[in-house]
Order: sequence, then C-alpha cells, then structure tokens
Amino acid sequence: MQFGRQTVPFPNRWFQGRFTVVFLLILANVVAFLLQVGVGCFYPGLPEYFLTLSRDGISHGYYWQFVTYMFMHGGLLHLAVNCAGLYFVGREVETICGYRHLLGMYFAGGIAGGVLQLIVGPESVVLLGASAGVCAVLMAFCTILPEWEITVLLFFVVPIRMRAKWLGRILIGTSILFAATGYAGDIGHIAHLGGAMTGWFYATRLGFGGTFWLWHVIRDRRRIRERRARMEPAQFISEEIDPILDKISREGIHSLTREERRILEQGRDKIAKKTSPRG
Repeated sequence: MQFGRQTVPFPNRWFQGRFTVVFLLILANVVAFLLQVGVGCFYPGLPEYFLTLSRDGISHGYYWQFVTYMFMHGGLLHLAVNCAGLYFVGREVETICGYRHLLGMYFAGGIAGGVLQLIVGPESVVLLGASAGVCAVLMAFCTILPEWEITVLLFFVVPIRMRAKWLGRILIGTSILFAATGYAGDIGHIAHLGGAMTGWFYATRLGFGGTFWLWHVIRDRRRIRERRARMEPAQFISEEIDPILDKISREGIHSLTREERRILEQGRDKIAKKTSPRG
C-alpha cells in the first residue's frame, strides 16, 4: 500500500528523532518471529502450542495466548505483510492520536478479534499473527482520514487508486464474505472483522468519523415507529393506509411488502382501540 496526495492537514512525522511505537511494534514482531523459528528448531511446535491462540490452550488456562498469538506468525510472508500494513497506516494514526491510543487500538483489536474468532470460528481453530491488531489500526486510519487518497496494490501487483474510506469498507465486506463462505479457511477472517470493528469503534470514541450506517437505519426506523404510534387514527389512515390501498388497487394485495402489511395491521389496531367502548 502506498499513499498518494494528502487531502487533510496531518503531516507525516515519522521518527522525529525518536523511536515510535509503530517501529517498536514492528521490531517486537520481528524479534518474536526469530525466537519462534529459533526455539522451534530445537523444540518443534513448542512456541506454537504455548503462544498461539486456541480453545485447547484457553481451556488449560493459557490466557496469555490472547496477547502472545499476535506476535506469532506462520512464515516470513505472513510477518512481512502484517508489518508492512502496520508501517503504512500506523505512522499516521500514531501521529494524530498519540502512541497510547495506537497501542490501545492495536491490542484491543487483537484481543477482540481473538475472542470473536474463538466464539464464532471453527472449533479446531488455531490463531496466530498480528492481523487483527493491524486491521484495527487500518480501520482507525480509514475512519480518521476517510478522504485520503491511497494506492492499494491488488495481489501486490495491480495498483488501484481509492479513498481510504473505501478500503475500510472493502475490509469489512470481504471479511464477512470470506467468513460466511469459508473461503481460505486457514485465515482468521472473523478475527480480522473483530479487529476492524474495534478499530472503528475506538476511532469514533475519539471523535473521528461518523456513526455506523446500520445505526442510522435502526435509529430512523425507530423514529418512524414512534411517529406512527403517536398518530391519531384519521391521520394514520390518511398518511399511511391510503397509499397502501392505492397500491393494492393498482398492483394487487400480493405486491405488498412485509412492512406494508405490518402498517395495515397497526391501522386496524388503532381503529379498533378508537371504536371500542370504554368500560
């Protein structure tokens, strides 16, 4: 991933004469991988058994796995991809939010992603890698700087220009799609989703971005229901029932949606309450 023209007033101040948390996280991942490989040469499978995240490990009380799995990797390419992603987006997030919030996003996303993967994922799942934490930082970046123009290398080859917000939406959409279809089942898509949603939530709590679109839908539907509940029968019939009756006369009753049928039932209840004798 490479960044193009900057459209927001946040300069990239990488290093500034000191070690950044992003650099330290990358260094920690590299050192942990070297130790994983080195120890594995003498005791094959030992680092993975104790430090990757699995239901079996948690059942034995290895709760540290919720953190240590983030520093285990399945190979050099796996490590390189995660470190590259953290490098490109983490620098900007740390510059804007500070190193404490960068660490909070990274570890909260990793832990949340691991928990979600254990709950929803296959029973035999063994999770390793920093991807969930990186997805949290990536989604925070897309929330904080949604209009920033970036170039994404599709399949590490094909450059595609887009705004950061679309990268975040693609991340969420592909994670849901791949998790639902079982595509590339050895990848923790559910952990990616959990990490990304944690990063978005964290960034919104800091005052960036807007409300998740689904919350807008739920809020609008609740407001419509409350408004209909306050209507008098005559107003309800005029504004809600008559348009549905016109539709029935034009297209037939089979054309009604579930919501329109619900409105008819609500109108019937309103009229019944209005005409029923008071005891």
